[in-house]
Amino acid sequence: MDTNNKNNPILSVIMPVYEGEEFLEETLNCVLNQSFIDFEFVILDNQSRDNSQKIIKSFQERDKRIKYIYDTKKRNGNDCFSELIKYVSGKYLIILNDDNYLDNNFFKKIFEKINNTQSDLVVCNGWYTDVFRRNKKKFYKKKTYFKGKPSIYKIIKFFIKGDVIPLLLPTIVLRETFKKMLPYINLSKFENDADTLMGVKILSNLKIEAHDETLFFCRVYDSHVRYHDSNPKIGFFFKYDIFEKIKHDLNLLSHCIKEIYLSKISFFSKIILIIFFPFLLIIKRLKNIIYENIVKLKNFI
Repeated sequence: MDTNNKNNPILSVIMPVYEGEEFLEETLNCVLNQSFIDFEFVILDNQSRDNSQKIIKSFQERDKRIKYIYDTKKRNGNDCFSELIKYVSGKYLIILNDDNYLDNNFFKKIFEKINNTQSDLVVCNGWYTDVFRRNKKKFYKKKTYFKGKPSIYKIIKFFIKGDVIPLLLPTIVLRETFKKMLPYINLSKFENDADTLMGVKILSNLKIEAHDETLFFCRVYDSHVRYHDSNPKIGFFFKYDIFEKIKHDLNLLSHCIKEIYLSKISFFSKIILIIFFPFLLIIKRLKNIIYENIVKLKNFI
């Protein structure tokens, strides 16, 4: 296993925190008890008002791998990553949320994979769970479609399916590669589409390797909160105001087309994607509307 000296760990683990006290201790323990130990753990606190700071500082007293930064301002959604990247020194980077939990060999196995394959990014399999850690759904049942060089097939499938968590969280990436992907562009008030745009950037530029073992666990629950300084208007028939959503989708579309134009995929693939992206977006939104209404119907019944 390759390691650097104590002042320059090979791996940087970064985690934004906002009002994360409910699961924070568990996540911190999962990180600090990893079998792979040559890492720094950089935490950016988005001015939490709960006990997050107290919890983190109590762990920091026992483990000097933790770097705790209390942010100077509140940041929207994924804006935190442009700030976090300033404090890291490792060659490789892992991103976590404050409610994830991990297999004890998560760092070790994906580090070995990226180090041995010389890929830009490695993803592993995992589970969506509820708050009680009961497994609900695997990220992928067999093998992930993310694996390989940039391709039109991967981008289209990702855009329709919306697999942002399996692509962005259970991963290890070269720090300099991630830095080039920044900034996360918060396209307005619809945070998930910032993840969608980042996914399009990754799949159109990076060589991806996969580790199929399930090592990562992502809680999915309604009470999960991230700070945003403005909230979208609620519509009468739809989840959000339809005119605001159309304006947002046009913004998303223009950014996706720009990223495709600048990407490493072939010229022919760029032309196809630029032509068909509006239709892909319509399909994506119709799929979301159908899903939202099915959930409402189930809740009503």
